[in-house]
Order: sequence, then structure tokens, then C-alpha cells
Amino acid sequence: PATTRQRLTDCFKHRLRLRWKPAVVSPVGPQRSRMHRLLEILNSMRSNRAGVDSQLSSFMEEAQSSTQSEETLAQIVSTIYDKALSDRSFAATAARLCDKMALFMVEGTKFRSLLLNMLQKDFSRRVELQASDVELWLGFITFLCEVFGTMRSSAGEPFRVLVCPIYTCLRELLQSPEVKEDAVLCCSMELQSTGHLLEEQLPEMMTELLATARDKMLCPAESQLTRSLLMEVIELRAHHWTPLEALTTQYYNRTIQKLTTA
Repeated sequence: PATTRQRLTDCFKHRLRLRWKPAVVSPVGPQRSRMHRLLEILNSMRSNRAGVDSQLSSFMEEAQSSTQSEETLAQIVSTIYDKALSDRSFAATAARLCDKMALFMVEGTKFRSLLLNMLQKDFSRRVELQASDVELWLGFITFLCEVFGTMRSSAGEPFRVLVCPIYTCLRELLQSPEVKEDAVLCCSMELQSTGHLLEEQLPEMMTELLATARDKMLCPAESQLTRSLLMEVIELRAHHWTPLEALTTQYYNRTIQKLTTA
């Protein structure tokens, strides 16, 4: 049977196809021609999953050979960041790429510092982002969680500075009055992939978040899909974030597939 993560990803992609088309990110500014090749590599990563590792290496080589200033480095970070937010299916690959380039430095400025600054900036304006573009808001939260789940500090630890912002965003997903099911689906996917890391860092906040999820699950006004997604997350947490039994996973696979394709 498909893994829970893969099934939710397939569910997300199906709903995404019904809702929107990914924005095309184009290079701008004086570095347009230099960035064109980098953007081509980024775009090809999504359509060629089998060769993504070699493409990551190609991107890094191209970026390092063409980056001569902090301004150019910032533009490269921005290009990856913008594509990750506008195309959520690219977020996991983008986080892997950022992890590989984390320590790349130009004129004393590290790639990682520029990335974290961009995440902090969008976190501070997340209410405005949600009001103006729901898809970018969901894209930001997805990428934020992917960065936390993938990247590590020089000491090999998750970025603790991201923990509270992620909890805040996940709580706001559960409380979102708009695109309820897509918000809950996003929350469910990220909890299933990063829940164990988040709970290791701040267990009391996970307890509070799951209490909110439980209240929402028990609300009769919520849709069957919302309640099924939340029930699975709650059960997974009770299982200490380890995979559920095969029969249980198959039950959720069938139920959620039926609710999302009906």
C-alpha cells in the first residue's frame, strides 16, 4: 500500500489541479540571462524526479560559477524561494537544494542567512499574505516546514528558531475560515512529516495544537474530509509518530481517496 505521506501528496496534487495552475517564475533584473539557465534547471527538477540528484548538483555548480556578488546570491535564493512558494509540489526539492547550498558564501554572506531572512520576513507578513493570495500562504507554510524537516545547523540540529513560527502557522491553518479543507490537508501533511521533530523541540506546544485539532475533529459542522484528516493525525501522534498498522493505513487511504475524488 502507498505510504501515508505519498497518499496525502497525491491527494494534495489532485486538489491542486482542480484549484489553480502554478505561477511561472521568470528571472528579472540585470542578471536575467545569467539566471535563465538556473531557472531552466529548477523547472526541469519537477518534471524529472528520477534525475533530481544530478540536477541538484548541476544547479549548485551553475550557481557557484555565476555568483560573484551578494546581490547575485540574493537573487538565486529569491528564485528558489519564489518557485517553492508558487509551486508547493517543488517545496521538498527546494528544501533539499537549500540544504546543499546552505554554507555557500559570497562577500561574507551565507546562502542560509538570506534564506532564513526571507522566511522571517514572510512569517511577519503572513496575515497580509493570506488575505492577498491564499495559495502563496499555503506555499509559504509548506516550504517553511520542509526547510525545518530537511536543513540542519552546523551542529547537525534542526533550526530551533523555526519551531514557534511553524506551530503558529499550523494553528492558523486549523483556524482558517477559508479554504478549510486545503488548509487542514496542508496541516496534516506537514504534521505527518515533521510532527516528531516539532514535538521533540517543544512538546507542550504540540499538546496544545493537537487539542485544537481534536476540538475541530469533533465539530459536526466540519466536513468528512477534514475530520478524517485530523483523526489520522491524532492517531499517528498517539502512535508516537511511527507508521500506523497496515489495516489502519489502508482504511485512511480508501476513505480519504473516496472523499477527495468524489
